Amino acid sequence: MDPTAALITGLAAGLAVAMQVGAVSLLLVETAVARGTRVGVAAGMGVATVDLLFAAAAAVAGATAGAVLSEHETEIRLVAAATLGASAIHGLLSLRGASAEAAEDPAAAAGPRAHYARFFAITLVNPLTIASFAAVAASLPLGAPSAAAAFAAGVGVGSAGWHLILTVAAGHAGRWVTPKIQKGLAFGGRIVVLMLAAHLALGG
Repeated sequence: MDPTAALITGLAAGLAVAMQVGAVSLLLVETAVARGTRVGVAAGMGVATVDLLFAAAAAVAGATAGAVLSEHETEIRLVAAATLGASAIHGLLSLRGASAEAAEDPAAAAGPRAHYARFFAITLVNPLTIASFAAVAASLPLGAPSAAAAFAAGVGVGSAGWHLILTVAAGHAGRWVTPKIQKGLAFGGRIVVLMLAAHLALGG
């Protein structure tokens, strides 16, 4: 496959994986609504960075990455469930213990760097992400290193573009949402993430 075709394929793959609605997407939207566009974009770029790294690994390893993942599927799933569950529980406890001023003031929360690192870590243990890219890369005749690099770059651009649009839209929407509704969204989002963590832990 020539680099141009690999780049276009990577863009499509990056968008397809990024647009999946899951625990990470729900947390990302809630974060952008509650904390604003700047923090939301930083969080989204944390997700996109992991997508880029996984795409690069999948482009190089291809079917081998899929085989390794299959051998450790249970361990990866349990780590993902524990990470998502811990994040959801921590968020629920923070909402319960926070004062009204802290809940309403975005500056009282962690800044963009902390949210970038948080979403990087959450996405890093998401078993669906690397599995998706490994399946795509294994089915493609990437061949030369230039094609593999183009594929990974396309994934990174596609993922970053989607998460930029998503977080900017959610951040602007947050300006029209009252603090009470923001707290309701935060609570609901964390409950959904906790349910998804339980589903993973039980073998979902």
